[in-house]
Amino acid sequence: MSKADPHISETSFHVRYAETDAMGFVHHAVYLVWFEEGRSAFIREQGWSYAEIERSGYFLVASDLRARYLKAARYDQLVTVRVWLAQVKSRQLAFACEVLDSESRDCLFSANLKLHCLNRAGKIARIPSDWQAWLRE
Repeated sequence: MSKADPHISETSFHVRYAETDAMGFVHHAVYLVWFEEGRSAFIREQGWSYAEIERSGYFLVASDLRARYLKAARYDQLVTVRVWLAQVKSRQLAFACEVLDSESRDCLFSANLKLHCLNRAGKIARIPSDWQAWLRE
């Protein structure tokens, strides 16, 4: 796929009761957990996993998060988490995310996250060359 047509991973589910507050609204921190699950799904769809990345001696750590809460999701609402790779640099990845109401397709939440690649010593490292193929597709 070209950069103009990126791979987008989509995961849909009903909001669970445990993810809501006393008013039935999704707690703000839950959206970030959904984003993480979306990133994991994206990477699995590319034939990798976070576990494999870490076993290879590298770690992806958050360095910058920008989030917008647009509309509240509620208990039992069907939502879709959409995640795509927005940018690849030599030592950094950026992912973007949207949480949509699955039926209306209204955007409830959007976020951008930059992740730095670290080696086992905790130093910023170049993204390994064997990752580059699937990251830049």
